[in-house]
Amino acid sequence: MIGAHPDDEDTQLLVLLSRGMGAQAAYLSLTRGEGGQNLIGPELGPELGIIRTEELLAARELDGARQFFTRASDVGFSKSADETFRFWPRDSILKDVLEVIRRFRPQIIVSVFSGTPADGHGHHQVAGIIARQAFDLLRDSAGGPVKFYRSTRGDSAATTLALPVGTLDPILGYSYYQIAMASRSRHRSQDMGQLQRPGPSTARVALVAARPGASGGSSEPSLFAGVDTTVPVPGYAALIDSARAALTPWRPAATLPYLTRASRLLGTADVEQRALLERAIAAAAGVAIDGTGDDGIVTQGQRLQVEVTVWNAGDSAVRVDSVAVDAPVGWVVDRLDVGAASVAPGAVSSRRFIVTVARDAERSQPYFLRRPVTNRGGLYDWSGVPSDVRGLPFEPPPVAARVRVTVGGEPVTLTREVVYRYRDQAIGEIRRPLFVTRDLDVAVSPEEVLWPIDGAGGGRTPRRFTITVTSRARGTPALARTQVTPPRGWPPVPSESLGFSREDEAKSAVVALAPPEILAPGAYELRAAAAGGDGRRHEGWLEIIDYPHIRPRALARPSVAQIRAARIALPALSRVGYVRGAADRVPEALLAVGVPLELLGPDSLARGDLSRYDAIVIGPRAYETEPALVANNGRLLDYAKNGGLLIVQYQQYPFVDGGFAPFPLRMARPHDRVTDEAAPVTPLDPAHPVFHYPNEIAPDDWRGWVQERGLYFAHDWDSTYVPVLEMHDPPPGPPLPPAELKGGLLIAPLGRGTYVYTGLSFFRQLPAGVPGAYRLFANLLGLRRSNVP
Repeated sequence: MIGAHPDDEDTQLLVLLSRGMGAQAAYLSLTRGEGGQNLIGPELGPELGIIRTEELLAARELDGARQFFTRASDVGFSKSADETFRFWPRDSILKDVLEVIRRFRPQIIVSVFSGTPADGHGHHQVAGIIARQAFDLLRDSAGGPVKFYRSTRGDSAATTLALPVGTLDPILGYSYYQIAMASRSRHRSQDMGQLQRPGPSTARVALVAARPGASGGSSEPSLFAGVDTTVPVPGYAALIDSARAALTPWRPAATLPYLTRASRLLGTADVEQRALLERAIAAAAGVAIDGTGDDGIVTQGQRLQVEVTVWNAGDSAVRVDSVAVDAPVGWVVDRLDVGAASVAPGAVSSRRFIVTVARDAERSQPYFLRRPVTNRGGLYDWSGVPSDVRGLPFEPPPVAARVRVTVGGEPVTLTREVVYRYRDQAIGEIRRPLFVTRDLDVAVSPEEVLWPIDGAGGGRTPRRFTITVTSRARGTPALARTQVTPPRGWPPVPSESLGFSREDEAKSAVVALAPPEILAPGAYELRAAAAGGDGRRHEGWLEIIDYPHIRPRALARPSVAQIRAARIALPALSRVGYVRGAADRVPEALLAVGVPLELLGPDSLARGDLSRYDAIVIGPRAYETEPALVANNGRLLDYAKNGGLLIVQYQQYPFVDGGFAPFPLRMARPHDRVTDEAAPVTPLDPAHPVFHYPNEIAPDDWRGWVQERGLYFAHDWDSTYVPVLEMHDPPPGPPLPPAELKGGLLIAPLGRGTYVYTGLSFFRQLPAGVPGAYRLFANLLGLRRSNVP
């Protein structure tokens, strides 16, 4: 199955294929979804891509399919295939798709999308185009795909085959539809939670192309009609039929004759098929292996103790031919004991090893993030990545247990990742992957700062940065001394000493950075490091992304703060209230430029004195993430009616469906948005105060925006609202005119106060340090004092 993003996949069809039909299925997502939004946390960009990759893997655990990717990076919404191909070179993406198909060797390809403008999103169109092109190139090759379908879940009239997915699985106790909805609900960052309804349900596809003789036309009885699903090994079908009857928990010994015959077939299978058969043989024989280490975050030169266990839960002895631990080149593995040559029924055998991490081991980093993205951010650079890793969700784990046993007289090799296992007093057993870092991790906060300067080149107020050092070394107490390198020409920053008494202890030092006498607009960089007790200098840090529904994942980050100095004026403000939204780092960005901001929690929204605030700002999608905001929306509107300024950043359909705005407004479906970050912007009323106080907004203020202008614009609205901006993406081509959009910034009088709705993507622009976005947002905060009509 081929789609464009995480959560595009038809999970109903994947579950039916994998769990219901016993087929090997996979989902190939062109991107990792890093250009989307995040409902569950602050991560955006590459960090969001990691979350959504793990959410795909969590979904695959339920539906039983495998997962692949291309080099394409999600650069945000696009409105056409042509626009998308400007970021994703067609030959590059096609090459990646062909490599995955040749590796997985599917007999059937299902495209989620049609490859036409009916798909909407340009990424969707490209996924459909590339899927069909790949099929056409490989259909006549040996072992190539036989049939090409597309999903018709949004186009039921085109369906040629309907597949029942409401069937109850007698072992799992759920229907395939219910499993699919549980799988889809793993996409929590994208608010994809679904009900697991009982009853009938149907997955629909349309046959688009097939090899000659493989198509049953509109009357084909099944997805695999016309496809040879037999294994070309004599007696194999009979073996499966007889083994199926034998493989029951009550008759394990009866499986051995069949397992012996199955293992003799392994020589005819490729590597991946062989591994699948070996796992099946071991499971049927009751053989399981495990590998655990005594630490989860290891450092250069550290000694890690690893235990590998072989559990024979069957009723026949199992011979252990070898037990080994695989580790990266440069790591050293020492065996501590030999262990028994066989494992009796019901027994467990253990082997212990010491694994020494290489002195030059790099921090853990997903393979696709080791090099900067190319082609204007549209492609990951896989240079130097082994061919067997390209296209995988992540690289293989650093340490793995490898055990070779003999089952029924035939050798079987089993592998398992070595993890850190510990007991949590409340939860029980916790398993976490192994990560590699340095003895000291050094993080800087904030990482992006806009430094406001006045017209004379001033900006003398020092800014505070927090340097957080984490000691990762085991054993004796550690010492560290911070080292801050300010931009060239800026005053030096004194170092500070920090002491650590245990592993993974973190301590912070707050440093003040003062600017030079004359601070010119431009980009600057502050760097931080820490020297250990041995004098070694450490830079960078390990960020660990950890949510309950996915596996923890680490990425290496630099110890750097990016500073952008720009002329920005703030209105006279004594206090600004803020309700944090989804993936919302706007509060920190506003605080960094001197806005006196206070976060409003449930108690403040329900009972606080809102009249204390010069303005109250609602974060993006906060009406979905903060129940207290929904419950107390009336208090906020009363605050505005009594003379307050209420600024609401972009919201989605629950906002308009719930009627939370003071006057009617509506969003189109799909919603109006401007995806070109350089799209032209026209003030509709150039004299409006929002363009003049306290900053004069000029064309330069619309330069340097990132990813998009905005999203979820109002489509039509009550005449009380005043639209002040018009913007639009370039037209899809002549003779079509551009679709002028005026709902990106609406300002309305409300009683004695002012109400603002804006779809401009301040949640991306402010954390990225875009000067014009700061200047415009400052003007929004000044509307209360600028005598808005």
